[in-house]
Amino acid sequence: MGTVVAGRYAELKLQYNNTDISEEIQGDVESFTFTDTAGDMCDSIDIVINAREEKWLTSWWPKTGTTLHPKIIGHNWNVEGDRFEMDCGTFIMDSMTYGDAPGQLTLSGVSKPADTDFSDRDRGDVWQNTTIKNIAQTIAGRYGLGLGYDGDDYDIAKREQNGPDGSFLQELCSDYGMVLKAYSNKLWIFDRERYKGKRAVQDVPRKSMIPGSYSWTQDMAGTYTGGQFSYTDPDKDADITASVGGGKRVLSLNQYASSVADAAVQLASALNNQNHKMVKMNFKVGGNFHLVAGGNVRIEDFGEKMDGKYYCETVTHTMTRSGGFETSVESVGIRDPFYSWQVGGSIVYNQKTASETPEYESTYETTSPAAGSASAAAGGEGGQAIQLNNCPLYYTSIAKTKSNTVSGTYYLYDGILVAGRYRITNTPSRCGKLPVGKNVTGWVDASQIGG
Repeated sequence: MGTVVAGRYAELKLQYNNTDISEEIQGDVESFTFTDTAGDMCDSIDIVINAREEKWLTSWWPKTGTTLHPKIIGHNWNVEGDRFEMDCGTFIMDSMTYGDAPGQLTLSGVSKPADTDFSDRDRGDVWQNTTIKNIAQTIAGRYGLGLGYDGDDYDIAKREQNGPDGSFLQELCSDYGMVLKAYSNKLWIFDRERYKGKRAVQDVPRKSMIPGSYSWTQDMAGTYTGGQFSYTDPDKDADITASVGGGKRVLSLNQYASSVADAAVQLASALNNQNHKMVKMNFKVGGNFHLVAGGNVRIEDFGEKMDGKYYCETVTHTMTRSGGFETSVESVGIRDPFYSWQVGGSIVYNQKTASETPEYESTYETTSPAAGSASAAAGGEGGQAIQLNNCPLYYTSIAKTKSNTVSGTYYLYDGILVAGRYRITNTPSRCGKLPVGKNVTGWVDASQIGG
């Protein structure tokens, strides 16, 4: 398939299982769409074919699972005699649709690895004392893939995997502000905020956009001006806390962290992920070989509220037999991110570890009768079952901001009233058991007991 627009000429080159079939299918391709994304793991393609000839239903019938390697070639694009090439990468044809009248065949492919274990096989691994890059290299090696890594590497003290390699690695990268993408038999991991800091690859004035194709939105819902992180390490019996920013829209995060530095990176990443799509600008231009997902553009001539640098989240290139070559862009406005070095935090160890400290099997053995009586008088006793309904949960007895909200049946851990709050746990067998960090779910206000 080839298209000519204002003296320019664009054509599709296609390899099917490493064999060039461009000439054979040129007269039958109705459209070709290549979706390049920096927000999802996989790019995708769709090829629509006029399949009214008998050959497409017999000897030319494609097989799912085969590889497709398309390229878009542009001739005389800017000046007479120049040539541009867009290598879309290698795709696995994962679906196919045929419709009669007029007899149309649609081939769809994704850039993820062909091995279904990558996205379908659940694994129960525990990764310890390693890094994100080492984990990615191990996973890539399982499928014979290369690895590209552009960003800081982070230590991973412990991470449990309960799912396929693809989704696990994608979630891990997201927690640390990284983006995972599969491209041409390679896993590519990069720091999105670092890419946003790069220069714009192209200016896009309003007049260059196809009329009626552009839209701009700003949505504050789900975005944050600050964040708080809390985690109780059950092995160290230590409370890790961190915070950054402020204001009324504060994100509360409660998940595993090995240190204050680790918590700071995760908190900054979570805030940046949430704020990523606060401002969106979508538009179409004539076929463009310079616009790619993960690159930046500078929008112009819309006024100071909308002009500025934008990050290309998704870029879709479409060639049609009748309509030429167009490029659609979904972009997000670039704003100042949160950085981990801006996050303040602390770690507090709750248990004494001196050798002379006596060992107890439960906290009941360390509780004085007077303290127990006073706490019981306030309405709570150790082991008591309580019903909670959307109850604020705190990580310490004096924390001002809740770390979570819980509902259901819980139990007073030891019935000791501290600063107006009780410790709770989720099973009777954990009540009073040491160490505290392994058995306590959190703190609730005394007013919630029986509520």
